[in-house]
Amino acid sequence: MIIKAYAKVNLNLSVLSKRTDGLHDICSLMHNISLYDLIEIEESNELSFWTNSDLKWDESNTLYKTLKVFEDFTGKSYNLKIKLEKHIPSPSGLGGGSADAAALLCYLCEREGITEMKEIAAKIGSDVPFFVDGGCAIVEGKGDIIRNLDPLELNLKLYIPKIGFSTKEMYASVDEMNLIGKNCDPYMLYKGIKQKDEKLVCENLYNTFKIVAQKKYPHILEEATKALADMEYISMSGSGSAFFGFNLKNKSKRDVHLVARPRLILK
Repeated sequence: MIIKAYAKVNLNLSVLSKRTDGLHDICSLMHNISLYDLIEIEESNELSFWTNSDLKWDESNTLYKTLKVFEDFTGKSYNLKIKLEKHIPSPSGLGGGSADAAALLCYLCEREGITEMKEIAAKIGSDVPFFVDGGCAIVEGKGDIIRNLDPLELNLKLYIPKIGFSTKEMYASVDEMNLIGKNCDPYMLYKGIKQKDEKLVCENLYNTFKIVAQKKYPHILEEATKALADMEYISMSGSGSAFFGFNLKNKSKRDVHLVARPRLILK
């Protein structure tokens, strides 16, 4: 079985509040993009894991966590041979780990005929429920409130720095800098891109974490601005460190494009 795990971008993102459980409520327009990891799964007599990255088979690995959560849910154990070919850089704000988790969960749920996929996904990580359906969606709460929309059409140019940003540290900086609050409307950004309305796009292309990056990593922001200088609009995805740019009316150089709900399982 070969599975594609597609990345995402946050076309905009506001951190709205800090929850009593220590997590944060967010509001974001999220969309799958055509960059993906490949996961190969085979039934086996014993569990094994291989990857072309430096990931270990422990709690830091979302595939490991997914399998453990699923085993807890079913009360069964699974011996699988898992090969992960990473193409989505991490950490980058492109959701590679969450995409991998959702892809494996899709396989396991289909294998066992289990329909509670989103319920299980929420136990794995905040971004994982989005990747269950993927495509285009307004995502709110801690990532568990998802309103799917028709996909958008847009070409993106990516800039991915050599260093990644720690999500935990970026959220801590949001709290320290008192940046919590709604500063963009995902519905208006969606409408702006759909209708090629420059005013709506300018007003709503915002990412709370980009403000943090401006203070903590100004050299990265400068590098991204230079690398994406031919793009009309530039923003950052998730908590970083990947930046993306696009041209609204003129065709831009394409590194990736937005994709509708992807078909994960290939064969």
